[in-house]
Amino acid sequence: MINDEYIKNFYGEICQNIEGNYKIILESERMLTEDWIEYDSVKWEIEEPIKKIIADLKNDYSKSIENKIFELYKYICANYIYDANVLYFFRRDESDSTNIKYIAVDWYGRVVGPEWFKNRQKHNRRICYEFSRFYAKAINLLIDDAIDLEAVIIGDRENTHYVVGLTGKYYSMILDQDDFKSIKDLTRIKMNLTLKGIHIFRDETGNFKKIIDTYNNDKFEEPPKITEARANYSSKDIIKFFKLSIDVLKKYDIDSQGFFEYMRYLIEDIDINIEKIWKVDTRPTAIEKRHERCLYFNYENKTYLLDSIKKELKIVNIDELDKKLFIFKPEENEYEYFGL
Repeated sequence: MINDEYIKNFYGEICQNIEGNYKIILESERMLTEDWIEYDSVKWEIEEPIKKIIADLKNDYSKSIENKIFELYKYICANYIYDANVLYFFRRDESDSTNIKYIAVDWYGRVVGPEWFKNRQKHNRRICYEFSRFYAKAINLLIDDAIDLEAVIIGDRENTHYVVGLTGKYYSMILDQDDFKSIKDLTRIKMNLTLKGIHIFRDETGNFKKIIDTYNNDKFEEPPKITEARANYSSKDIIKFFKLSIDVLKKYDIDSQGFFEYMRYLIEDIDINIEKIWKVDTRPTAIEKRHERCLYFNYENKTYLLDSIKKELKIVNIDELDKKLFIFKPEENEYEYFGL
């Protein structure tokens, strides 16, 4: 545990580098009483696969602490996926027409107990609160007491997103595997692309920057086949470009959520307005009722549906979609969910 002054300085760096209103969340009580400090009501627990990685890394004396933290980051991105079902339960707040926003429900992964944690061990889907807790805890278990470094959680005041913050004598940064504003590193690492979720505010040794630059050095920003399809078709046959991109994405081991976010990026990048729609996941892997995000858009007098479960793009009549499978306004369809 580092000196509290580092935490105070880190909050200043957060305010300087990120737009928005944030707080720092700590696992245990200490002397900090500022209004931007919160002490987590949920115990930070390590999952079994992560325990083994920590043990292996602690016994690997050839790696620096910076490398070990990065190895953990890569492991999480490669072996876990984002649980997009949580977004189905977000409430749309239209009380201020000039500032429409979404409100997260606390019970989905943020304020939970042992039963939730137990259920989540049956699969590899997690949300930002869960990622942040076990990654921050894992980093702190790796850090030797002699090192002036500590992992904390940074959350926006609306509790819609949590990330890991790392700060100390020489470093301050954010490590965000599931940045909801872009294609997540949870997806990018499975596609062997450059990583974009680690944002360094201060690196006085240059070690972290060097590690990330070395990793990214031989990686592409996007799959070359998508770059090629864009060059050949994006200006003359946009639907063909989308379908070729879908064929490329289907060759990667990415989940429905990763597929959705990548295709959404490609579609919106060409200034096509999309509408989100939810589809009930009826696959055998969906033990409990859950949903995946899909989207539709209008182009040249046709309506196209991007089905992220089937990973396909097709022309549809929105009014004829099966209302038992597709949900337009999830705020009207809330149901019990236990984390399975």
